[in-house]
Amino acid sequence: MLRANRPGIEAQISQSGEIRSHLRDWLASHPARVIAAFSSIPGEAMLLPLIADFPDRQWVLPRIEGEALIFHFVTAEELPGIASGSFGIGEPAANSPVCPTEQINLFLCPGMAFTKCGKRLGRGKGFYDRALSAADSESERVGVCFREQVIPELPIEVHDLPMHFLATPDGVTPTNQAALPP
Repeated sequence: MLRANRPGIEAQISQSGEIRSHLRDWLASHPARVIAAFSSIPGEAMLLPLIADFPDRQWVLPRIEGEALIFHFVTAEELPGIASGSFGIGEPAANSPVCPTEQINLFLCPGMAFTKCGKRLGRGKGFYDRALSAADSESERVGVCFREQVIPELPIEVHDLPMHFLATPDGVTPTNQAALPP
């Protein structure tokens, strides 16, 4: 059902460009110094060009190692070397420098679906849930998605951390976390 809600490939490319444009404007005045992005798979926004736009920031990408996401520093020059890893997701080399999760200021998070109050539905393996729970409590979480992936309601579990912002083709907007149940 949720997979059917994602746009076709041409719309994914177009909406990805819009999302990057909004994130570029938003990040220009955001204080985050260490930013976690992701290599997209079909159905996710393509963000990697942002890394070249902000060479003054430290960028990290996740590698799946066992049951954990391990974040590795990357530069724009290293992106052509990103190789398909676990689950067919592009990952940095295992020997690239590791960034402790608690040093990441801003997480750009993929997902299957999001709500305007910040709920996120991942792909069911819990990798991001575990990584975000290990992050500094002051770090910010941005759900990155296509218009079709913002839906009215999602179930949440105790371990699900809400997003602080949503980045869509319509802009980067704060979530309404006040609407979440206590």
